[in-house]
Amino acid sequence: MKIIIKAHYRNNLGTRNSKRLRKQNKYPCILYSVKKKSIPIYLKINQILKLKFLEDIYKKNIIIYLNKIKYLVKILEIQRHVFKNEILHIDFFLLKIL
Repeated sequence: MKIIIKAHYRNNLGTRNSKRLRKQNKYPCILYSVKKKSIPIYLKINQILKLKFLEDIYKKNIIIYLNKIKYLVKILEIQRHVFKNEILHIDFFLLKIL
């Protein structure tokens, strides 16, 4: 089963802007790479729900569409709220560009 997610670039960085995104049901993420600079992105709530209930999510390959470019990624870390079961931030690692 392929997991395909549509992402968008995130121009405004920082805590205040991340909180604004979450209020709009958009979640801040980052796409790390070894050879390239990291890319700040955000995902909408319906894209997050695709990931939230999967088993062994850290072992699955995910395809991210970002401005007509496909990235094959894995999840490095999912940061969650301490008390609530809410996702705050996701770190992706770029495996290759498709």
